[in-house]
Order: sequence, then C-alpha cells, then structure tokens
Amino acid sequence: MNRSDVIDNLDSRVVTILDEVESATDLQVRFQTLTGSYVVAQYGFDPHSNTATVFLRSDWEDVDIAHELMHMKLELVEGFAVLAWRSDVSQTKAIEAAFGRVRVYVDDEVVHSRLIQEGFTLDGEVLKSQIFDDIYTKIPRYLQKLRPRPDDGMAHLDEFGYGELCRSSFLVQAELICKNYSSALSDAHRKKVQRFVSAFRTHRSPEAGKADEVLRLFEGNNVMTVAGHKEILESWARLEALDRFVGPSIYTRRDNRYILPWP
Repeated sequence: MNRSDVIDNLDSRVVTILDEVESATDLQVRFQTLTGSYVVAQYGFDPHSNTATVFLRSDWEDVDIAHELMHMKLELVEGFAVLAWRSDVSQTKAIEAAFGRVRVYVDDEVVHSRLIQEGFTLDGEVLKSQIFDDIYTKIPRYLQKLRPRPDDGMAHLDEFGYGELCRSSFLVQAELICKNYSSALSDAHRKKVQRFVSAFRTHRSPEAGKADEVLRLFEGNNVMTVAGHKEILESWARLEALDRFVGPSIYTRRDNRYILPWP
C-alpha cells in the first residue's frame, strides 16, 4: 500500500494527528493492506524492527486511521500501559486472544473519547452503523430465541476457553456506551443498545455478573488517566486469571528505539 496515496486521501484532521505522532516518536508510520479480516483497520508496533504499521482493509475510512493512530499515541507518546507477556511463560494463542480482548476494550474507551475531541461524530463515525445493525440488533434476537452459547453471536473466544470473557466484554462496552454517550446516540440506536443490555442480562446472567465486576473497575478508576487505565487493565486481567501470564508494561524510549520491558 502506497503511503503517499493513503495520505493524499486523508482528511486534514487525520493528517494533523499523523504528523503529531510521527514528530513525537521520530517514526514514519507504514500502511499495509489487510486482507481476510473482520476488522477494517489494525495497528501494530514491532519493537524488534522499531516499526509502526497501520493495516487497512480496502474499505477503510478516515476515522479508521485516526483510531489506530490514537492507539499509537497512547502507547508510544503518552505512556499508557499495555498488557505484555511475562518472561517466564509459554506464549499461546489462547492467552493472547484473551488478554488482547481485555486490552482492546479498555483502550477503546480512551480512543473513542479522543476521537470525539478531534471532531469525529460518535454515532456513525466513532461507533459505526455496523455495531448497531449487527451486534445490538442480531444478538438480542438470538438471545430471545434461546440460542445456545455457541450460536449466540458472541462465541469468538469459545475455542480458546474464554467465552465468558468475550461475552462479558460485549456487555461492558454496551453499558459504558449507555452511561457515557447515551445523549449522543440517535433514538433508534439508543434503543438498540438498551435492548441488547436487557436481553443480555436476562439470558446471560453469569457473564453479566462478571461484566459488573469489570464495570466496578471503571467506576472506581478514571480510564482516561495513565494510572486509572493501568489499574483497570491489571485488575481485569487478574479477574480472568491472566495475571500470571501477562502484566502491565510501558514502552520506554532508549537510543531512538522503543523497548517494552518485561512486566
């Protein structure tokens, strides 16, 4: 994917974010094509090669790149913690999928807020129509039809043994949307989120109980701060018994390279 072609098609707001991040990190962001993925965009930093890459599906929009750049800014510029492997554990896809879920759902609370501050519209850009038309429309129907867990639309981590984590994270996000952004949603979208919450709490009570534990972490800590964000990450990982595999770590700049110390 040609970097110049991507930048030439970006809204000026996103170009400004890109310039700020690259100036602060002394890194040039790479853009690569993302194929065969259900996500539109994905950010990755490789400390071994000291490269930052935004992977993009062909249908990407400005807000998708802005979203990934915000993740980069949090990690490499502002010192927000990430969950990282401990040095003495075996790294498995199951554990990686589990702590990746925790990390994404915590980080996105901060990223969504930053995007709104940059002038992106919550309903339609930051939260795209797909989340309302897919997750918050289809899943309540599945639950009301008493579909079993493998067929309830939230089975993404079942194969790894973390189905409860996956389902509870859906409710955590929905409840936070209702709490923080209800007034910014259209009436139709607000009702869809509320129906999802109601159906989930009716038909997935064990997962709802776990979600409530996580929601209490958000209530007791300010996720928008470095300290509060780290506490939520660490505590949620502990709730899922992931803390012996991963822990919070912060990227450190040394000799124009970024190092992620072992937790």
